[in-house]
Amino acid sequence: MLKKTVKYIVIALVVIVLALLFKDKWLPSIANIFKPKPVIIEDTPILIKQINELAQLCTVTIFDEVVADSAEIRKKSAIETLLPDLSAFGALPITGRRMVIIARGKIIAGTDLKKLQPGSVFIQEDSVRLTLPPAEILDVIMNPADIETFSEVGEWNDKEITAVKIKARNKMIDRAMKQQVLEKAEERSMILMENFLRGTGFKKIKVKLNKPA
Repeated sequence: MLKKTVKYIVIALVVIVLALLFKDKWLPSIANIFKPKPVIIEDTPILIKQINELAQLCTVTIFDEVVADSAEIRKKSAIETLLPDLSAFGALPITGRRMVIIARGKIIAGTDLKKLQPGSVFIQEDSVRLTLPPAEILDVIMNPADIETFSEVGEWNDKEITAVKIKARNKMIDRAMKQQVLEKAEERSMILMENFLRGTGFKKIKVKLNKPA
């Protein structure tokens, strides 16, 4: 009889101790033990900030030299019709204007990391998935010393000269696009960002591009 009494007292003490522990949240509730645990996603703003601090990821630079020109032909006056036309000899008719420039410069392509959004990064423990924005032409550099006037006939104002330079700039971009500069920049950006994330301690890394549909 004494043994049973001691046994009941021990059981009662255990129940009281467990109840106190559950009440003070030292132990999880019994109901929560069998609940599926949600996946814990780490906060991403810190990593986003670290990536944004890299600013523009310049991954490909192409050096090029192009020729751009502009011409204007006007109707001959009565006096000019009496003068010989030298255009057959490769000369510009006296009734027109023409400018030819040779421009040298470089096209820089890469990824603008400041376009990353919080949804671009997904982190879970030692795994990370990063979605990069598409590569773009970040800059086209043509210094004044790199522009040479090859031929100039007639009078040209600053606005018209600038238009010829813009034509040369656009020509450089077109030539770079034909060389698949953006595709090369994207491939390089993915490799660099994978190395960056690996250096920050992640083990499982997936870097992809946010390609428009």
